[in-house]
Amino acid sequence: MKKDQHSETYVVVGVLEPSNTPGDRVIWIPLEGIQKMTGHDPKAATDVSAVLVKLKGGGMAGFRMDMMYNKQGNRLTFAWPIGQVMAGLFDKISWFDSVLAVVSYLVALVATASILASIYNSMNERQREIAILRALGARRRTIFSAILLEAAAISTLGMVTGFLFYWVVMTGVAGVIRAQTGIVLDPFKFNLVMLWAPAALISLGGLAGVVPALKAYRTDVAEHLVPIS
Repeated sequence: MKKDQHSETYVVVGVLEPSNTPGDRVIWIPLEGIQKMTGHDPKAATDVSAVLVKLKGGGMAGFRMDMMYNKQGNRLTFAWPIGQVMAGLFDKISWFDSVLAVVSYLVALVATASILASIYNSMNERQREIAILRALGARRRTIFSAILLEAAAISTLGMVTGFLFYWVVMTGVAGVIRAQTGIVLDPFKFNLVMLWAPAALISLGGLAGVVPALKAYRTDVAEHLVPIS
């Protein structure tokens, strides 16, 4: 494919600070310089063909300007992709967000059930140990709390492993996106979800230990201290 080339030479007069946006990959030149290039009309050097507007009022300001220039006016055009194209795009992919949310809930439930099953199945093999602890003076509530802490510890270990996996994947993805688009992602930027989500999952894991803890709580000391022949 043939590319248009211009003989004009530009002098770089300054380098802007990084904005961590695709704008960092752009070379900015004056409108006048574009019109004075070979193949353009020098008479239009002082004309303004487009203006970049940053809206302070968010979506409502965009709707008002869309109404003012596109719906009611006939001289200027207000190009506002957020109100039309982007809204339609997000409507089309909103179902995918719902699917991911359902999958995350299912993963949390399956993990909770796995903790419950693993600890509960181990209770039959640990009843003699629990009986010995009870005979040595351990209270029922102490045994109950120990099982809950064990379940919470397993959940915490899984949470730490998940964060390590997140760190490896997101670091690689952020590097690729920055190299390809110039957009800088900060996967470790603080968000409240990084606090309440781990706390909720650890609590859910601890809750999974309630049933095994009740089984340990009801262990018959005399029955399980009988010598094994």
